Amino acid sequence: MILKALITRVNKVYDGFNKINECFIILVLAVMSLDIFIQVISRWVFGNPLTWSEELARYLFVWISLMGAAWCGRSHIHVRMTVVVNMLPPGGIRVVQILISAICAVTCIYLFPYACEIFAAQSKLKAVTLGVSLGIEYIAAPVGVFLMALQWTVDLLFALFDWEGYKARYMPEEEG
Repeated sequence: MILKALITRVNKVYDGFNKINECFIILVLAVMSLDIFIQVISRWVFGNPLTWSEELARYLFVWISLMGAAWCGRSHIHVRMTVVVNMLPPGGIRVVQILISAICAVTCIYLFPYACEIFAAQSKLKAVTLGVSLGIEYIAAPVGVFLMALQWTVDLLFALFDWEGYKARYMPEEEG
């Protein structure tokens, strides 16, 4: 009972964090859209393309991609195939969901040190047009992988210890 309450609390805290992540993604997407819009206007209206806007858009896109992966995983809106899984009995579906969460969590935990290595190596270099450290772009890798590992670990615990709440949240079409 205490473990279930703890998992429910952790799940709610992580949901709050996921909302902050969602706002961050929206803000970065807005900045990237504005950057690309300014580049189009500069190129086609004024005939003078900006040298730095594509590099900035790339930086922002990397952040959106990695932070978005954690957000999508938490909301269970990532691409997945459910045809075979939905043919399983309810106990089988639970086992598959637990396995998916465990495999994703372990994979992200495994990848985290490599993401840190890439960041460390790239942060010594400067961006060509922006003149800032490439670390600004590459820090997204360890941050994103860490958040995905955290997300899948919380998801695994939620699936293991609060299956009814997990099922109601992520599989509402099976209810009723």
